[in-house]
Amino acid sequence: MRNSIKASLEFDFRGERFSPCVTVDLDTLMIRQDHLDRLYDMLATSIGLDVYRYEYDVMILEEITFSEPTGIACEFTCDGKFDFDGFLVKLTRQHIIESIQPIAEKHMNISDISKHPDIQEALIECFQKGQKTRS
Repeated sequence: MRNSIKASLEFDFRGERFSPCVTVDLDTLMIRQDHLDRLYDMLATSIGLDVYRYEYDVMILEEITFSEPTGIACEFTCDGKFDFDGFLVKLTRQHIIESIQPIAEKHMNISDISKHPDIQEALIECFQKGQKTRS
């Protein structure tokens, strides 16, 4: 399932009202881990602004409002706020589980690793240790 969210804000500049809004693919955005800066750039682009305009300087002073989440983003959206850190933890865990599931199936005949939480946690820990030694 794709994870997305609508990001929007409103601001006024020289008597003109601006209301940029974008739907963000969180799976792609979170890989970059520069999500907040990138969101402001995406919002600016949606209304034809670049970082060298005064309007951009005013826009980045406003707080982004989040709505219409899909996928696991629904669990991390509340009252216009989005918990990026919590979402990233859950998304990372989901990706790890997707990686270890075929291993559990091949070597242990386990078709659903979530039904074996102890084994799942052991394999997740092994995966994470392997990632740390690669870095």
